[in-house]
Amino acid sequence: MRATVETGRVRRVLAAALLLTAAGCGGSGTSTPAGSAAPASSAAGQVASGEATVEVKQFTFTPAALTVAVGTKVTWKFLDSAKHNVKANDGSFKSDDLAGGATYSYTFTKAGEFPYICTIHQYMTATVTVR
Repeated sequence: MRATVETGRVRRVLAAALLLTAAGCGGSGTSTPAGSAAPASSAAGQVASGEATVEVKQFTFTPAALTVAVGTKVTWKFLDSAKHNVKANDGSFKSDDLAGGATYSYTFTKAGEFPYICTIHQYMTATVTVR
């Protein structure tokens, strides 16, 4: 009986993860740089500069793909009641575990692709591309 209960839990967790993956694990929204009406975008040719924001809510990073110029300060706003963090795959940036409106900022000083993850909820992934 216990094995059946555990199997059911595993299936529910996997189903939830698959739903998040199908939904884009972070959405396809855009971010508005502070002090600017122009949205940041992951579309080719559109690059945010100055400042950009990533919202961390409903267990997603929005936008999941952000393209910014070298020198842009990206701020993650942690809007869930559950704690999350951001950690670059290459170790270039890492926040504390944050929630409830807290923020973490990092200024990108070199070009490249910077995939990152929430180490608490490892299905939460996103990328900042710096041009």
